[in-house]
Amino acid sequence: MPATLLAGVALWAGAMPQLAFAADAPPAATDVPAAVDVSTPEIIVTANRREERAQDVPISLTAISAASLSERGVTQLQDLNASIPSLVIAPNGQASRDVQSPSIRGQSASFQGSPAVVLYLDEVPLPAAYTLSSQGGPGNFVDLQSVQVLEGPQGTLFGRNTTGGAILLSPTKPTDKLEGHIQAGYGTHNLAEGEFVLNVPLSDKARLRIVGASRDRDGFTRDVVWNKDRDDTHWRTGRIGLWLQPFDNVTNYTMGYYTVSHSNGTGVIGERINEGYLTALAQTPTGFGPLGALAPNYNFCGAGTGPANCSSYNALIAQQQSLGIRKTAHDIDDFTKLSTGGITNTTDIDLNSSLKLRNIISWAELKQYYAQSTSGFNAPLYDTGTTVESREHPRDWYKQFTEELQLQGSAFNKMLTYTVGGFYFDETPAGLNQSYAINVCAEPTPTGCPIETGQVAVTNRSKALYAQGALDFGALTSALEHVRLTGGLRYTWDTVIGTSASWNYLPLAGGGQYVTGCTWKGGAVSNPETDCLFGARLDSHAPTWTIGLDYRPNRNIMVYAKATRGYKAGGFNSYAVFTDTRTFGPEKVTDYEAGFKSNYRVAGMPTTFNVNGFYMDYSNIQRAAGDYNVATGGNGAITLNNASAVIKGIEIEYMIKPTPFLELGGNYSHLASHYKSFIFNSNSGVHDCTSTSITSPLVFANANMTCRPLQYLSPNIVSVYGRVTLPTPENIGKVSLYVAYDWTDKQYTAPFSTETFPDGTLNEPGVLLPSYGLLNATIEWKNFLGKPIDLSVFGTNIANKAYLISNSGIYQSIGTQAVIYGEPRMIGARIKYSF
Repeated sequence: MPATLLAGVALWAGAMPQLAFAADAPPAATDVPAAVDVSTPEIIVTANRREERAQDVPISLTAISAASLSERGVTQLQDLNASIPSLVIAPNGQASRDVQSPSIRGQSASFQGSPAVVLYLDEVPLPAAYTLSSQGGPGNFVDLQSVQVLEGPQGTLFGRNTTGGAILLSPTKPTDKLEGHIQAGYGTHNLAEGEFVLNVPLSDKARLRIVGASRDRDGFTRDVVWNKDRDDTHWRTGRIGLWLQPFDNVTNYTMGYYTVSHSNGTGVIGERINEGYLTALAQTPTGFGPLGALAPNYNFCGAGTGPANCSSYNALIAQQQSLGIRKTAHDIDDFTKLSTGGITNTTDIDLNSSLKLRNIISWAELKQYYAQSTSGFNAPLYDTGTTVESREHPRDWYKQFTEELQLQGSAFNKMLTYTVGGFYFDETPAGLNQSYAINVCAEPTPTGCPIETGQVAVTNRSKALYAQGALDFGALTSALEHVRLTGGLRYTWDTVIGTSASWNYLPLAGGGQYVTGCTWKGGAVSNPETDCLFGARLDSHAPTWTIGLDYRPNRNIMVYAKATRGYKAGGFNSYAVFTDTRTFGPEKVTDYEAGFKSNYRVAGMPTTFNVNGFYMDYSNIQRAAGDYNVATGGNGAITLNNASAVIKGIEIEYMIKPTPFLELGGNYSHLASHYKSFIFNSNSGVHDCTSTSITSPLVFANANMTCRPLQYLSPNIVSVYGRVTLPTPENIGKVSLYVAYDWTDKQYTAPFSTETFPDGTLNEPGVLLPSYGLLNATIEWKNFLGKPIDLSVFGTNIANKAYLISNSGIYQSIGTQAVIYGEPRMIGARIKYSF
């Protein structure tokens, strides 16, 4: 941690148009002709790193206020799924419910790569894991001023370059009042949660805000082998904010947080076992006979020593089918353990009335342990972790340092606004990162199976210089007043340095290891930490830019068009089996958008109606695939980097208030996509677009996946809501009912595979997640009987819909299929006392 941190004032944001409205608005950059008053207070956002009305920002964005977060029961990133245009939250094929990876417009985290959608807390990227696609941890949504979701590439103004978008979490800042609240909640599955906030004005020049929260809930999936609940939740978080004003023109904000979390892992449900694949593996000929006879750990179904008999696996499938979707039977004792924390310091110096200097510096750390029965069965077919060894070392332990210096200014009576700055990002290992796994072992239990272990260390550094400005042409001629040109340019230099050492061993009595070899190459091994070690470095750099025009005939409508170039850094491949696949390059996207935003009265009713259309040219796409080195016998993976695609769509947000007591609204997004080209050479062979059956020969040279659908993209997302507020007198309080229905279309989850081949034979079952809709509701009684007490009763997934959020996608590569189901119906109540 740096010895000293500069301080400052962080950004704050407002409410979602259809959900809540901020109380005041800053003055417009220029005087805009008056329009019909729609009696809707302005919504303030910080998408351009400065406070603006949401309706004046020429991009597609959604902002949700603190009140709306509470009303919707948003306590984690997953709760935003299906309620924001083009946004999908999913584990991305990883067998952990804690992995809540955001995808916007089909842009998601790639295997071992940097995120395409970055989460920011107090303007700083949350620390990200390497082995799992997760950012930050539980507790990040406590005591927020707002959440803003920015759709599309954010390639000029934000810290880490992204191709998909950014999600901004803005913590509530200290105020000048002695105030706070205590909140408690209870619900199904023994939910018990608490929250405490104390805001203290220490003086006219100093303010302090202290936040603490906890959440405990039993799991909703019972493991009958270990007699434990999976999918449970237990976390504690604390946050402190200190605001200082040492001089009239200097403000200083420091925010620190720390969160710890643990659970019994995810209730993965096993669906299928590919017995044909496993028996073929056992019968694979070697120079000494079938592989299953040579290595008993590969004697699946007895096929290596005699006739195949897969009755034991059939029994496991039958057992799971009898258990249903809320019980499971795992071969290892799953768990997760996470700690994350950081400190951010922001300083604002008003150099004069039109020029501000801002410095943002931060330090953060993430440490997580993890083990999961990825197959979901009580057999060691695929375990990403072990019961004992995985508790000894963290899988991900990284520290992060960022520094950003900005100069914000205006000129020509605020008709020109601009921001210039520099950004530095450094994420390095904080200690030993070691993982354990058991892959395709024929033993009935993990005992006796070889364990694959790996030590991976990856450093990501990024440096950037940027500038962006907006000019109202009224500064040049009155005929073009209210026509604004926005232009921005950023140049980024990225460095990725990685090392990996991975080997297989058999555990010995007393804790020793009998090393059988490196996982990525053959040959004798004397010291696996050196003999199985390789490293690589990737340096890349690229410009990103944005240019756009917008026009506001009055303050109630804006039309705009823009083009933006986005860029996402490459990465290190710790599963490489060739020297030239140890790194993969960056991906790029060029985004073209046009839309309008409007607030009007229609037949006397206030309305909001925003529409945005986009076309994205996506190139050098990062896609992971299995890999095999015939010369060394190494099995591993490769991240391809040569595909190109088109993603296009439309995003709509709307709201109407037929009466002062009724509000209706929602949003809709439609996306269409296709690969323009996806051709590569495969070392291990694949079934590509020319394959018609499981018996079709594998394709090695010029494998063509151009016909495949893009993954983690929902073609249609629909969200509708209604809010009824009863006309009660002030001494009774404010009673309201909020009901929302969120629907997510089906989506593909694999880069290469379809469910079946053209002839109907099974390829990769479950890769197409079915569509689903969720009904949620909240009843709130604020200022209960005129007292500073708020009561609420909430229900999520009220219809108790069984729906899938993830599929393993390893049926043809490892031999199993497993799924993760979404949360069942949850009912609870909260009471909040404010002072």
